[in-house]
Amino acid sequence: MKRWQLLPVLPLLCLSPFAQAESTSDRVLQLQQQMAVMQGELSSLVAVQQADKGSQSALANLLQRTQRLEQEVRNLRGEVDTKTHDLQTEQQATASKVQALAAQLAVATPATGITASTSSVLTSTSAVSTPAAAVTSAASNASAPSIQGLGQADYQHAFNFLRQGKYGDAVTGLQGFIQKYPQSSLVPDAYYWLGQAQYVLGQNDAALKSLYVVPTRFSQSSKAPEAMLRMAEIYQAIGKKKQATVVLNKVLKQYPSTPSAQKAEAQLQALPSQ
Repeated sequence: MKRWQLLPVLPLLCLSPFAQAESTSDRVLQLQQQMAVMQGELSSLVAVQQADKGSQSALANLLQRTQRLEQEVRNLRGEVDTKTHDLQTEQQATASKVQALAAQLAVATPATGITASTSSVLTSTSAVSTPAAAVTSAASNASAPSIQGLGQADYQHAFNFLRQGKYGDAVTGLQGFIQKYPQSSLVPDAYYWLGQAQYVLGQNDAALKSLYVVPTRFSQSSKAPEAMLRMAEIYQAIGKKKQATVVLNKVLKQYPSTPSAQKAEAQLQALPSQ
């Protein structure tokens, strides 16, 4: 009886290795699937990490560029401030030159077309906004020249540009007059005012050369000592005190006991000490 009862168990025992193999195969398959999933997740994590590194690198690059731009802006601001200061200084210097020229025009001889009475006109135009405008206003009220000379019309035409504040045209006109009428009695005045106009335009070297002609070639002209005084002012303006002192001392020596000598003495006293 017992022997027959064991018979049904034998097939189960015989099939168990196959069942176990199948179970192991399933487990392997499951593990492979899990590994595939894990590999996908790992790849995703690597990609994310690489993307993060790329973002960090791009961010660092952007930060560097921003810092460079900020530095460039600071540099440009510095340049703008410097140029603005230089421009303001130049404008102040030009205004001083024009003001000085206005004073010269106010006391010019009749040959220039402006009489001493012009000074009262300048005083009455103190409300004018700029020195150049004051010169223009004074010149428009100046009397006609009373001293005649060769090429009078051409000289007056060139000088009118100076009275109008057209310094570039005045330079051209006065140079043309000097070339066309080298023997005219108005040549010393032409050189004198040519130097004045060139100085206002910032042409210091040219102005000094033009003014130098007056005392060198026309030492008896009333404009000779005045030209030397203007040369001294230009030398002082460009920082050449030694040359200014030499010129002023020449005025004292060559034109003693004159108003020009008194002006030279005052300028010498006003020169800054070394």
